[in-house]
Amino acid sequence: MVKKVTLGDADVTAIAYGCMGLSQAYELCDEEQGIRTLNAVLDMGYDHLDTAALYGFGKNEELLNKAIGHRRSEYFLASKCGLYRDASGKREINGRPEVLMKTCEDSLRRLGTDCIDLYYLHRIDLNVPVEESLGALMEMKAQGKIRFIGLSEPSPDTLVKALDSCPITAVQSELSLWTRQPNVAVSQVCKENQVAFVSYSPLGRGFMGGAVRDVSALGEKDIRHTMPRFQGADFKTNLERLDQLSNLASEHDLTVAQLALAWVLAQGDHILAIPGTRFEERAKENLDTASVSVSHGVISQAGQILSPDTIIGERWTEVILREVDSEQYRFAG
Repeated sequence: MVKKVTLGDADVTAIAYGCMGLSQAYELCDEEQGIRTLNAVLDMGYDHLDTAALYGFGKNEELLNKAIGHRRSEYFLASKCGLYRDASGKREINGRPEVLMKTCEDSLRRLGTDCIDLYYLHRIDLNVPVEESLGALMEMKAQGKIRFIGLSEPSPDTLVKALDSCPITAVQSELSLWTRQPNVAVSQVCKENQVAFVSYSPLGRGFMGGAVRDVSALGEKDIRHTMPRFQGADFKTNLERLDQLSNLASEHDLTVAQLALAWVLAQGDHILAIPGTRFEERAKENLDTASVSVSHGVISQAGQILSPDTIIGERWTEVILREVDSEQYRFAG
């Protein structure tokens, strides 16, 4: 039986497809492979695709249009605003309403659609009241440009405040075996308010896919070169934990990625995951997890083997942590 999660007015498969890696952060694929992969994931049964204005600074949205724009009726489409680029072309968090409105217009054009199903505020701008940013998304919804509103990486307090301001359909944040706080608390707020929780990086930036054993072999611009968990002796220790998880998975005829995804899905009926990959066989392996039954005991063991307590290193550098709303508890007081 395939696990489904209600997202707005749709019941979507609990494993969705994250498109980011086709256009940024990791080893990029060429356009031909991207087109082939996107069509393949629809053919194999993915019904929810996730992109953002940030990914490739618009190139990811353009790729979706070129590859599967003609199949628009086959998938629930999510994109994001509020994290794009400034006038000089650099990455910027900006939640000012006029900026969000323009980003949406540009995304609609790049995507070749007149309406985005789910539109997230990609990051909370710590210098703009969240109510002001959400007001812009409410206006987009009233104009028929988006159908549902989401938040990405809010703190529990910001999420509660946002829910008082407008209907929130989904929250997207990092939740995985090695990243849990404060998003366990965020997920609980979601559950209490009938909001879907969408786990991004459920495989820990590919770490739990098991293929990354030597960071020096990654491309020069690969984002993992900047992430503490992938550095030096810490990474070596983390790999030892991963090997233990892999052994557990093998005992139950699962890949380590499937066990990691199963752990995420087991955290609640309102939770879905959006792993990404440019490889079709990996995409199929991930999708199959929505139909896999894993016992509570095995899920519990996995959560003990690989956890924030057993992994060394932060998920991001301190510079990034300080700009993300969900991480502000670290710096309070």
